[in-house]
Amino acid sequence: MTHHISRTWLSAIALTLLAAGVGQAQSPATVTGTVLDPLGAPVPDATVRLEVAGTTIAEYQTAGDGRFQFTAPDTSGAARVLVTAAGFAQAVQAVAPGTQELRVTLQPAPFFEAVNVTSSRTDVPRADPTVTITVIPASELLTSGAATLDDALKQVPGFTLFRRTSSRTANPTSQGITLRGLGGTAASRSLVLADGVPLNDAFGGWVYWDKVPQVAIDRVEVQRGSGSDLYGADAVGGVVQILTVRPSRRTVRALVEGGSLGTGRVSLFGGGRIRSWTYTAAGEWFTMDGYIPVATQQDPGIAPRGPVDSKVGSTHRSALASIGYQAGNGWRFEARANVFGEDRKNGTPASTNDTDARQGAAEIAGGAAGGLLSVRIFGGTQSYDQLTSAVSADRSSEALNRVQRVPTKAVGLAGQWIRPWARISLLLGAETRFINGSTIETPYAAGRALATTDTGGTQRVGSAFAESTFTMSDRLTMVFSAHADGWHSESKSTTYNKTLGSFNPRASVAYRVANTGLSLRGSVYQGFRAPTLNELHRGFRVGSTDTRPNEALLPERLSGGEGGILFARGRTSSRVTGFWNVLDDTITNITLSITPQLITKQRANADKVRATGVEFESEVRLPASLSVAFSSAIVNSHFKGNTSLRGNRVPQVPTYNVGLNVRYNHAAWTGSGQLRVTGRQFEDDLNLFTLRRAAVLDLFGSRRFAGKVGAFVAVENVFDKQYDVGRTPILTTGLPRAARAGVQLWLP
Repeated sequence: MTHHISRTWLSAIALTLLAAGVGQAQSPATVTGTVLDPLGAPVPDATVRLEVAGTTIAEYQTAGDGRFQFTAPDTSGAARVLVTAAGFAQAVQAVAPGTQELRVTLQPAPFFEAVNVTSSRTDVPRADPTVTITVIPASELLTSGAATLDDALKQVPGFTLFRRTSSRTANPTSQGITLRGLGGTAASRSLVLADGVPLNDAFGGWVYWDKVPQVAIDRVEVQRGSGSDLYGADAVGGVVQILTVRPSRRTVRALVEGGSLGTGRVSLFGGGRIRSWTYTAAGEWFTMDGYIPVATQQDPGIAPRGPVDSKVGSTHRSALASIGYQAGNGWRFEARANVFGEDRKNGTPASTNDTDARQGAAEIAGGAAGGLLSVRIFGGTQSYDQLTSAVSADRSSEALNRVQRVPTKAVGLAGQWIRPWARISLLLGAETRFINGSTIETPYAAGRALATTDTGGTQRVGSAFAESTFTMSDRLTMVFSAHADGWHSESKSTTYNKTLGSFNPRASVAYRVANTGLSLRGSVYQGFRAPTLNELHRGFRVGSTDTRPNEALLPERLSGGEGGILFARGRTSSRVTGFWNVLDDTITNITLSITPQLITKQRANADKVRATGVEFESEVRLPASLSVAFSSAIVNSHFKGNTSLRGNRVPQVPTYNVGLNVRYNHAAWTGSGQLRVTGRQFEDDLNLFTLRRAAVLDLFGSRRFAGKVGAFVAVENVFDKQYDVGRTPILTTGLPRAARAGVQLWLP
């Protein structure tokens, strides 16, 4: 028997309408069924939704034997069940009058037909054929060689991190995302969400990937291409959404591992349902002593690794908890809290940083005016502390040169209403966010503290958005959406004060060609990104490069489009997507001067960037439980317009990347290998410092016992390849070969 999840939008109204439409009500019927895979094996934890006249009446989760059971109203109306499960295409089956037993067979889903919530901002999964979305389930994240989420996402075409670094070893201020050639700075031009709440740092836009305990993640959705039409200013390059486990029955997950480079982790998750209440709790502790990143061989004129160079590494602690209530009338309430703390070593004894963050969110949702209304409020505080130093030319000593403290407060409110009809759905919403951040800085000279400065400011963003989806036929889908933004920012220490607006529409279409397995789609869109408080007010130093803030920055504005061909037939599915983007008033770090001791830069608008490219994705499910997935992106991203950088490649954007993912999963055995190749890219705006091509292979193998406990071994960078991650102009290298082993637990 399964646990009954009552997630009714308008159950009372829908049942009343149903009764009125069919005359005198008949006795309810008990409908049971089984969800199976193509080989006839049961599929546990599949979601079964009952719809009557287009309205969701109830939702259920299959048990370990794939069974489900519910009491259906009179099925002489338009009743059906919709079944979704990770890795399978959605199945729809009518509930005919008198039906009592259903058998639903799920077929493997092409990767581009996986159900998602990101493209509609709702918690009701759907497959949207008009957007480019990659869905990575927890079953893949937990059985990959990569130890962290950000490293696992490098298999997504065009996904790269600033300076190719891993969240385990990088300064958090350099953990920005590059998608579709829109890189150049550490501030992400893509929005990262955890269950709908922004994970990007409110002050600087970078991402703390470890805020969500790894075993609490259910899946990750990556939308490439501007999401500004629904998500506003922070989503100009795309949207990454981390969705956590929402159990319908008592569930426990655990991961305990240790390995080389002083690595250790304990990650725990538990949750369940008691009558109308749901609860979850998760926690994680991770540590890594790390490695010395400065290369032993440097470019001519630059000293190699010296006595002052030490390891980069990190320790973090995170906790996540939620509680929810489902009322009998279909309304639900949920509250969530997250705390996070980390300490980092940045490669020299005096270069360290730490972060402490607290965040809370609450949401209420239910039926209103024939649709689903949801309102969410979220907010939090954070403190970021950093020490930087100046290293001597021979790398034999260092001197503290700056102490920074960056406290930030942020609060947001969002509401939306979605109404589905037979072939049309309408989404309306509005949101606002307020950010208050400061940079409290004490410079040092010759070991003596100088005058402390306190800069920073506030930002307010208000917006409204709408989306209409038209299912013109079983083959043709059209989507029109738009987002209107108002942005205001002011300084706390100068007269800087600026207010601007933006309107960002999107039009998308998808057409399925008969029964050939071929689909065509295309989109045109606009986007918008305002400068962060970090770009406006905070300077920083990395190696011998010092970067200054700039209060005169203007927002970036994007115009672009994409077109694609999708094919799915039998065990093979493929997608090819071409894109074209022009980013006006691009914010980047402009080089002002170069001396043997110091490179000075300043953030500035560099007219425009034009990024074009092609993304390739393909997956083949072979016999003997083997699958092979290939992904690649070829990107041409250059500065254009009236700028001294015209013709230069955009820094931190590789010319190409390639990913190959091979998986074997049979009975109790699981094995996987991930090869990723990243093409050449430049560190700086003048294209003076090159990061060479990098190739890394990761391997994973596990054995499950009694279906509940698994023992595993994983190796990253199997061949111990040395690859570039930064030139400042000091050459630093990426993670060397690292092995770890541990156990995983799943209950039930």
